[in-house]
Amino acid sequence: MGPYLEENIHDGQKRRADRRQGSKLQEEPPLREVSHEERMETSRRICARILDSFKDGVLAVFVSGSTAKSLDRPYSDLEMACIVRDNVTIPTKYYVHNGLLVQIDYLQEAAFLEAARQPGRDWPIGADQYRNRIVLFERDGWIQKLDEAVQENDRTDFKDALRFAALNMTESLAAARNARFKNDAVDLRTRAFYMAWDTARVVFLLNRKYVLTTSWYWKQLFECPVQPKDFRKLVEIVAGFVSSNREELVEAVERLWGETMLLVVARGISIESADIQV
Repeated sequence: MGPYLEENIHDGQKRRADRRQGSKLQEEPPLREVSHEERMETSRRICARILDSFKDGVLAVFVSGSTAKSLDRPYSDLEMACIVRDNVTIPTKYYVHNGLLVQIDYLQEAAFLEAARQPGRDWPIGADQYRNRIVLFERDGWIQKLDEAVQENDRTDFKDALRFAALNMTESLAAARNARFKNDAVDLRTRAFYMAWDTARVVFLLNRKYVLTTSWYWKQLFECPVQPKDFRKLVEIVAGFVSSNREELVEAVERLWGETMLLVVARGISIESADIQV
């Protein structure tokens, strides 16, 4: 083999190796396993940085979500809330730091306390952040204000929140019917899952029960004492947790709405209006 041919073969092999080295099949996720203790240590460092950066504008800093209840798992994110004065506006920070997902919400005091008092339609998901936390900093006993807002929420009537949640469930039913009308199997199953999710919010509100961690969403749902007839069976079909054909899915969607609305109506709640309201 001559030197010219040998050099060309070597160059070709090098170029192929360079291409393999330079082009990954896919990007590697920047995540790693993190212990509860390390997550908390990171939260304390973040708190110190927040206080150093925003000083007197900060009223409280606390850890929320699964970490606040020691329910965090190796890949759980670190959720933190920083309560600031009403004249302070700071955007949410959301990023991966050293393999850990971090989210810091900067929440103005008045709006946050008002949300803690009100049982909105997203109460089953949002209520936990007002009730369970690890406080890293508070100014002048600020957490007492939050506890009082939560006590007010506990005494509040949930009828309006239930009505809105039932309307969301009804909108999901309408979307599922539209998917069936246009014979779109993918859209039908997508809309059906959303309806299962919206129906779950209705049932959580009927039971005044909130989700402790999103990984327990369905577990806690099926533990609710007040449930529609055949609830778990219907949800598993509608959400796609078990296999079903088109007819079984359509029937389950309709039955799930009907059985759930029986419980809503029994609370004296109606989603209809004979008059146009403005």
